[in-house]
Amino acid sequence: MITITIDCGASFIKGAVFENGIKKTVVSCESPSVHDNDPIFEIQLIKRLLQSVRQMVIDLAGDEKEANLCISNEMHGFILAHGDGEPYTDYISWQKEFGSILVSGKSSYQLLSEDSSLQRDILHTGMPLRAGLPSCNLLYLYRTGGLESEGKALHFYTLGSYILKALSGIEPMEHPTNAAATGLYDLKSEDWNWMYIEKVGARRIRFPKIGQESIDFTLNEIMIHALPALGDQQAALLGAGFSRDTDLSFNLGTGAQVSWLVKAAICTSEYQIRPYFYGKYLKTIPHIPSGRALNVFFRFVKSVLEQYNVAIGEPEIWSGILRAGETGNDTGMKVDLGFFENTISPNTVGSVSQIEEYAFSLGNLVCSVFKQMADNFINVAERLEPDSCKIERLVFSGGISRRIETIRKDIIAHYPQVSVLVASDETLLGLYEYSKRRIER
Repeated sequence: MITITIDCGASFIKGAVFENGIKKTVVSCESPSVHDNDPIFEIQLIKRLLQSVRQMVIDLAGDEKEANLCISNEMHGFILAHGDGEPYTDYISWQKEFGSILVSGKSSYQLLSEDSSLQRDILHTGMPLRAGLPSCNLLYLYRTGGLESEGKALHFYTLGSYILKALSGIEPMEHPTNAAATGLYDLKSEDWNWMYIEKVGARRIRFPKIGQESIDFTLNEIMIHALPALGDQQAALLGAGFSRDTDLSFNLGTGAQVSWLVKAAICTSEYQIRPYFYGKYLKTIPHIPSGRALNVFFRFVKSVLEQYNVAIGEPEIWSGILRAGETGNDTGMKVDLGFFENTISPNTVGSVSQIEEYAFSLGNLVCSVFKQMADNFINVAERLEPDSCKIERLVFSGGISRRIETIRKDIIAHYPQVSVLVASDETLLGLYEYSKRRIER
């Protein structure tokens, strides 16, 4: 029987077919873009995304009449829907930081962070408060009347769980990797934190069961055996071969994280703890400026070209930016990539400084951006595991680590004594590895 794996990322939806352990087909399409000003009660994004995933499953199945299905999704987002699966909100991404919006003089982020009775519960989620987490966004919706649905019960779904619900009509389980990413999970009880859920105004919302049981349904005359959706970070690291206690992971995509494996969920504000596989946890520092920060410079270059009526496709613009960065020089120019909430600095606006009179070229600017990104990743890695003697292998995953060799080389140069693994198609492979282990049980 074939296994279909689909990764719903922030930039692309990718799918693959595995048969007898061999990857046979890989397809991809662009993900619908998320913008802060998109109205969340006009259901647009999730319908386009669901249509793409549905068609991808059908196309990948081909003439097969039965298939295993395992999907992953970008984390920290959610959808509210009615019991029949009809969306009540559009997909609310982690990029929509409603928790930072002032309501009656205070943001939802401020209210939760100042509530002393919640600090232990927040610590046990494994991740600190952020304005774009479902916890903050749900409280914002509650405070602005967005959770009033004319008496109809609302159901909470992460992105992958909603896709499975919409495809099957069955309530899927929430995998711990996705549940923990909402900021409403309790690592100690391994269940939803119901008191915290009540505090964010979501007491009447129905949350899915947490577990790893599969569901069976028919799609276009294909019998599908679907496992709960995984968080994309954990799926990618599993596929990259991140499994040893001496591995240090650099997962660099639209967002970026540096991770280290630990055996116990020790909750602290110094880093995040997230469920993993093998009975282990990720000790991780996420939200490091990466692809999302690069998009700021991409949009600038694109706007300049448009001003001069130069018609160049987006892939060609990206190629030009990457080439410029590889050939530029380090002139001492400084770039602050804090265009949004991040773990490097308290800033939410970026800057470019220390520009020499004749050194402000695209190549030198992008070179400085790459250098700053590498320095950020190294800085975070040293915060996560300061003893470099414990590190025996660097595991790179994500499109940024593959496409921008300069960043990867700068990081490797900081750890000259270790071996290096650079993964490709790691998320799709991780989904297959997970599905294989669950199915073999």
